[in-house]
Amino acid sequence: MNAENSMNPTGLTIKNSRIIRLNYADFIYLTMEDVNIAQGDLLMLRFREAHPEREIRDAARHLLTIYPRLRSLLEPTLFSYRLRILDETDERIELFFNNAFRVIPKVGYNSSEFLSARRNFYNEPFSLFQTLPVKILYFPDDPTPVLLFSIHHVVGDGFSCLHMMGSLMAYLNGKKTDPVPVDDTSLLPALANHPWYTLPSQFIKSVKSMIEDSRQTPKGHLIQATDRPVNFFGPVDVHQQALKYDLSLIRSSAKELGVSITTLILAALAVSLTRGRNVPGDIAVIIVSVNLRPYYPERKPVIGNYITGFMIRLPRKLWDDDMAIIRDIHSQMTHKIGRIEKRQTLASGLAAKMSTLLGKKNYARIIRLAKRAGILAKTGALANLGNMDSLNSYGQKAQLCELLASSPSHGLFVTMNTLDEKVFVSYNFQEAEFTRDEVQACMARFEECLGEILDKIQPPK
Repeated sequence: MNAENSMNPTGLTIKNSRIIRLNYADFIYLTMEDVNIAQGDLLMLRFREAHPEREIRDAARHLLTIYPRLRSLLEPTLFSYRLRILDETDERIELFFNNAFRVIPKVGYNSSEFLSARRNFYNEPFSLFQTLPVKILYFPDDPTPVLLFSIHHVVGDGFSCLHMMGSLMAYLNGKKTDPVPVDDTSLLPALANHPWYTLPSQFIKSVKSMIEDSRQTPKGHLIQATDRPVNFFGPVDVHQQALKYDLSLIRSSAKELGVSITTLILAALAVSLTRGRNVPGDIAVIIVSVNLRPYYPERKPVIGNYITGFMIRLPRKLWDDDMAIIRDIHSQMTHKIGRIEKRQTLASGLAAKMSTLLGKKNYARIIRLAKRAGILAKTGALANLGNMDSLNSYGQKAQLCELLASSPSHGLFVTMNTLDEKVFVSYNFQEAEFTRDEVQACMARFEECLGEILDKIQPPK
């Protein structure tokens, strides 16, 4: 950590600041800012009760006090970038926060005005060199007021956002959270075992594992979720809703089959994206996000990007057999999560790290070329953020009736979480490839496929 004192030309005193380096995931998300228009995770919190603007503003301001990365500014180095964390007493913080926190009065939840405001908020770019990497938008006048909270992905992932929302809910219930220290940004403790001098042998083993997996991976022409793929990146939007099937039914069905809830949801998503599709392709590819924090041997990091992912590949021969899809997904999930648990993904992690040596501009150029060439195509992606009941555990003064999360992507990205026995799902989509009506139809088809699978496992009485 470095520290320095200087004087802003405006006359505002710039207090001591700290510097943190970016890990390769941070760098990749920073690079994607030159590719995707939207580059922030988005959380939508819907409260059961009314909360005045001042109350929400104070709670949001408290987050900047206890989460240092929310007070960061981006600055270039000789060959890369770094984050400079401003001191909490720096006079610029208040100015930046006033710019980040906004209120839209007299707009009802899910109205056309709300959907438009959310879409514009989502696509509004950050300016990381000049403002804080956080945006907050509050709709106070609905009977169940809504808070939109977004942080730039260079600051943290979806689990980081949810941790922050826990502190916000605690504050609204009269409980202040202790400051969260800045975590080591390294992903190595989750990818490799101690002692570090064994890294070469671990790397060789992971390369062998990667080659073995590649040989066993089914090949084919990928089927996309959209019927009209484009070769550029454009604005994004999101459709969010609660499923009509509650968590207890999905959980008991997954238990009946001996699989995870994520596997069951993945199967329904795969069926919904492949069934009846009269488009070229013979393999569906769904990317699954995995939280690396549980795999740290000692202190688990909190705020930052500690996510990896892998591909689930489903050949056409499985598409008409729901149970076969579930078995295949379960097998692939077990195998690939096992690779992570056994620290056999070091080679892919180091390859991602080495790719950052290309520099931000060249990396972004390659991403755009890959999009034009169709290399980035995928059928879909899924992130399961888990159960969020803890957010309603701080007291009765502030309670959530709805929580939805979303993350921008170059293709269809599905995010799910649960709250109060309800399953909430978000579909993030590129507007050039989907209309809102088409995405709602995708969601309806997914829900229908999930219902059919649940009926096969536990037939209605």
